[in-house]
Amino acid sequence: MDTNIIVFQTKNKDDNPPQGMAPAKADDAVRQAWHQVCEARQIQASDVTGVRSTWQASRMDRIFLAGMFPGAEYSYQFDRPDGDDWSEAFELAGKAGNENSEETPPQAEEDTWLPILHTYDGPLKLYASLPLVKNRLYLGFAKTTITPSGHIGMSHLLRGQFEEMSKDEFFEFANAALDNLKSGLVFKGQEDGTKGQLLTVARSDNNLCAGSAIVLGEFHERAAELVGEDKLVVALVSPDHIYVAGASSGWVDEITDWVRTSPDTSGDLVPCVLLLDSSGGMEIIAERPTGRAPARN
Repeated sequence: MDTNIIVFQTKNKDDNPPQGMAPAKADDAVRQAWHQVCEARQIQASDVTGVRSTWQASRMDRIFLAGMFPGAEYSYQFDRPDGDDWSEAFELAGKAGNENSEETPPQAEEDTWLPILHTYDGPLKLYASLPLVKNRLYLGFAKTTITPSGHIGMSHLLRGQFEEMSKDEFFEFANAALDNLKSGLVFKGQEDGTKGQLLTVARSDNNLCAGSAIVLGEFHERAAELVGEDKLVVALVSPDHIYVAGASSGWVDEITDWVRTSPDTSGDLVPCVLLLDSSGGMEIIAERPTGRAPARN
């Protein structure tokens, strides 16, 4: 209990986020931990979205947090005592730790294979990939795990693993991943008298990979029926956030703007707007103007 462990949560949803430690009483514990992390791993302060510590930050560290990580959320487990006597604080923290250790620890959810969308200028070198929009948008697969802390871990199907599969093995694997995607998948409608119908596609599993629904065989038919139009405009604001409207509806400019200003930082998919029709055609008609960044490869 006399050690302050500081964890730095990052944009890439790292299942093993960087952390450092310092004496609980240290006024600069967060600063010390950050220096340790920077020495051990390549990381930028701008990548940090949250900071969690065992003990409440001192005034000195609160100033450091505000200056170094202005947009990050900060949380702590135990209150820092007002004076120099830490005996009661250590005792209370010790009792809380003992009580927690007797409880059954939370378990990570079972690994689940899901279809994953990638953006890249050409076939991916390491990931298994199937082209959706030639030389730009690809479909891959990843084994996903949601940890008790809410972090999402992904282990991608590699090109070598894909090439070792027989045709039947791949179809069985892909169908299972698509079935996983369908689990809890729902279309939600929002009617506007002037603009028409706007759909959002959501999944019960934290919306994880909801954007990949575009590869489902029944996606176009279901969405077209709901919006009342064959040609669809699909806004992939992030891998997990997708909007659908008719190509002649009043929503097109608005959802295109949502894509162009998307704050998503996941990295694999550049937010984009797709044009889909019943023939199976798929075309990118707009992208977020942040460069044609490749998927991690």
